[in-house]
Amino acid sequence: MYFKISNTAEMKEIELDVNALFKYPNFYTPQVVISGLDEVSIPIITMVDSEVISLAIWGLLPNSYIDDWELFQKLTNTLNINSASLDSELWYRDTLSNGRCIIPVTGFFTSVLKNGEIYPYFISPKNEKMFYLAGIYTVLEDGFITCAILTGPLENEMVDYQNLVDFMPIIINHQDKAAWLSDSTESYQVKAILKSSHTTELQIKPIAKSLFNQDISYDTMLMTNECPED
Repeated sequence: MYFKISNTAEMKEIELDVNALFKYPNFYTPQVVISGLDEVSIPIITMVDSEVISLAIWGLLPNSYIDDWELFQKLTNTLNINSASLDSELWYRDTLSNGRCIIPVTGFFTSVLKNGEIYPYFISPKNEKMFYLAGIYTVLEDGFITCAILTGPLENEMVDYQNLVDFMPIIINHQDKAAWLSDSTESYQVKAILKSSHTTELQIKPIAKSLFNQDISYDTMLMTNECPED
């Protein structure tokens, strides 16, 4: 469901907001729509190096994986992972203790089914330039980083703007960033951060249906668009 995000912030804006510097500044470009269905890299801040903004391939892979990213994503989509599954015996279960990250974005997208048609919405911070999505990451044997967005139950303000699935990306409050990235944070505290409601006031608006066209992205795509009433 959540396979598109937006990051229109300039590099310096991100660095100031997260209090870290890009490791490879020449490789970052603001984008209106970032589609995880393609193999793309997105900025993240990891537990191991919280003062550096790294670039990670969106779509979590096992540390020892050596085959194609696209093949893995066809077999099991790891663009986003339900946080409840981190208590399972699946291969990524240890990432909650040693592979947490934050993913700074300026917005993400959701969809509503109305009158037999699907309409997209853009969700962004109302009073802040960006927010942090909870993530987990792995480092492959060749040094590449891969990541996934963690999802949790729908929060109240999102209920009327999404009816295709019952989960949403988990937003990490700015004041919880240090604890989320610290290796000294206890397991119960990490889980409490995941379950706590975010304090960011959200702006939710309908946008053009052209969002669903994989080959279209333009500067005015995020402008408010009319959406029919029920």
